[in-house]
Amino acid sequence: MRKLMLLIPAAVLLAGCGGGGGGAGQGQLGENPGVKGTIVTVIEKDFTLTPDAIKLPKPGTYTFKAVNEGAQTHNLEVEGKGVEEKGTNIGFGEKMSFKVTFKKAGDYEIYCPLDDHRTFGMEGTITVG
Repeated sequence: MRKLMLLIPAAVLLAGCGGGGGGAGQGQLGENPGVKGTIVTVIEKDFTLTPDAIKLPKPGTYTFKAVNEGAQTHNLEVEGKGVEEKGTNIGFGEKMSFKVTFKKAGDYEIYCPLDDHRTFGMEGTITVG
């Protein structure tokens, strides 16, 4: 009985642990970051982008969906090879999307254009083709 009494508090503590992330690879608000078809979902936090390395199979038009899981206001911009597109500013728990047409294969930049967020690490690369 004494062993059982020791195990109960340990089980309660362990049950309280665990993430609100909702599963492997999932953001705290339930979004799955990454590429699915022509939709690219990026989770923005203070001060990271997930994923920060995006691979697209070929040139074409893609929809970038940003989800803000950070305390700061964020935005998302894609730039390179004549492309410069960005979304709208979003606060915690908000989402936005915008389309980007890549006409050429190669490397592009993705980042948060607000304040110094890019220099704090909110940047990444997109490789097309």
